[in-house]
Amino acid sequence: MRAAFRKPKYANHITSDIFDLDSVAFLVKDPSLIDPLYIISDRSSPFAEGEKPEAKISIISWKGAYQLRIAIRGDFHVEKPSYYVIDPSYWLEWGWIILPQYEIARLRQFLARFIDENTGLWELM
Repeated sequence: MRAAFRKPKYANHITSDIFDLDSVAFLVKDPSLIDPLYIISDRSSPFAEGEKPEAKISIISWKGAYQLRIAIRGDFHVEKPSYYVIDPSYWLEWGWIILPQYEIARLRQFLARFIDENTGLWELM
């Protein structure tokens, strides 16, 4: 009998770059938790010093299509949401990635390097 080996899923990175983030936060709403939790990395956090969140932004190819992949790096801390008006259990959004103004222009330049007649992304210009 012949064993079937599955190829691991992987991202075929075409190009990537590292971008500074102002902050990134994810809300964890797991039924096994009594209260929701924030996973936060914030350059200006009043609760944790020295966090320097970054995003590795890549153009990848998957099954013949291009995708934008955003991977988060850096130290983080966990806290309970404490400054909200609506109960976090009812929030529709659960993740926030905030780029500082100077990185927005760099992100556009990064994407512009990838644009050609084959990508179908010329409308970004």
